[in-house]
Amino acid sequence: MASWALGLLLLAFAWNGQEIQAQDCGMAPLNPRVVGGGASSQGSWPWLASLHIGNASIPRFHTCGGTLLNQQWVLTAAHCIQSTTVGDYTVFLGRQTQQGSNPNEIQRSVIKIIIHPGYNVSPVNGSDLALLRLASAVQYSDYIRPVCLADSASTFNDTFCYLTGWGKPTQNANTVSNVIRHALIPVVSRAQCQRHYPSVNITAAMLCAGEPGKGICQGDSGSPLICQQNSAWIQAGVVSFGDICAKGIPDVYTRVSAHQTWIREQVAASGGPAEVAQIGFSTFVSGGGGATGSSSSSATAGLRHVTLSSLLLLLMALLG
Repeated sequence: MASWALGLLLLAFAWNGQEIQAQDCGMAPLNPRVVGGGASSQGSWPWLASLHIGNASIPRFHTCGGTLLNQQWVLTAAHCIQSTTVGDYTVFLGRQTQQGSNPNEIQRSVIKIIIHPGYNVSPVNGSDLALLRLASAVQYSDYIRPVCLADSASTFNDTFCYLTGWGKPTQNANTVSNVIRHALIPVVSRAQCQRHYPSVNITAAMLCAGEPGKGICQGDSGSPLICQQNSAWIQAGVVSFGDICAKGIPDVYTRVSAHQTWIREQVAASGGPAEVAQIGFSTFVSGGGGATGSSSSSATAGLRHVTLSSLLLLLMALLG
């Protein structure tokens, strides 16, 4: 191997360690030990994005939630994409209130929209996902950080996770919530969920969660179902559909772990291996206590694996 290539390889290993320390996925430095549900304090969910739609003739408004995957990509639900014109969307990060001052907020326009090719409105099939590429990279802070995504080995049996977002607090509310709210809800089995939706095929690419009085409502679409292991928060699902707000029927989420390959392939095709390397995947293990459980594979370890692999691929391409 040429000396310059060996030097580049060593630099890649050193750079990898620095990136892990600087960009751990699923870390929320300002998140107190949340219990139950209610309004969230500022900075509690630093990956949460507010997706606004509008143009010159229609004032912009919050339509869906989303999550920051790395410095240039946001994950949301496919059904949130009501227009294929990228200029109709604005992404807000670091936002706490929909009306009022948000001193830690930044906003970005969208330059690319990728809707999962398998997405169907009817019948639904568990492919309700969309990726948004931001016009420019965001800078991380305590209020803006990337989420960690559940990988394909993750399981969520007998687990409690948090729904977070700006959805309407009640079915009869006139507008979405002004502040971010969170609710601790149980993940339910696929069989139990199927009994509540006899006309829908609840597939392995879906995840169900909720209980009476706690669930999704208008404005929560695209928002994350987020589960804690040790100090890391891992996204299990993306809000897809449900019945009447918090009626008691479990809501249905797109299962993130079923789409690990698709997410990585789309980001690689549009942004290259360096942008894939910034996305952290981690294994969530059932029985770890959910919001306060233990992890057999930390978010840091998952991100380290992805980052190093992508760097080695890049090095091989340069050598070839």
